[in-house]
Amino acid sequence: MTSSDNQLFSPEEALSRLGQNKEQGCLMVSKGSELVSVYVQNGFVLHATSGTRKGQDALDYAVHLSEASYQWIRGIQTPDPSGNIYVNIEEFLFKHGNLGAKIAETGRIRTRTASVAAEKRYSYFLVPESQPTVKLYLTKTATVLGRDKTSDLVIDEHNVSGRHCILDIQSRGLFVLDLDSSNGTYVNDLFVRDGYVNHGDILELGSYRMTINREVRK
Repeated sequence: MTSSDNQLFSPEEALSRLGQNKEQGCLMVSKGSELVSVYVQNGFVLHATSGTRKGQDALDYAVHLSEASYQWIRGIQTPDPSGNIYVNIEEFLFKHGNLGAKIAETGRIRTRTASVAAEKRYSYFLVPESQPTVKLYLTKTATVLGRDKTSDLVIDEHNVSGRHCILDIQSRGLFVLDLDSSNGTYVNDLFVRDGYVNHGDILELGSYRMTINREVRK
């Protein structure tokens, strides 16, 4: 995204484009003395802040700040990784933004409508190698796995990072994103930073191994 885009898109549409392009940086949304800093990477909002507003509250405020302008700073990283919120941009805008089912005249802004319909076809779950009778269902569109108690799926193993990776249910399938974990994320014994995974693949966080499964929703 370039500075000229500021003349073409609203902050919400700009955020949507960043979600599609998987860019990394900070979207600074402003109106008068109001300023919201939204840090994005790989299709996720990692951090958002505006005065006393933090996290998703600040993100929602940025999206609904009427007649606001913005500046895009490419490549900048979140200032406080411990406060990262890992919000899927497309999912958030579909649920909380103003784009809804709107199709932009340019055809460059796509919505989440079709994706949500596709996602509902399957339920995804993980089966730990050490507990073959256990099914760990992914109950959220974007699920954070890690040792930290604030993770969506807590894995209490010493070589699993606090927030190790994200499993994101997308229209094309299940997407894994490593969160700069200490011991890496592996699929079928191959190191991955991000990519799609398939039914039957072995997901490994540190030495903790799980089989990825899916079933048709009833």
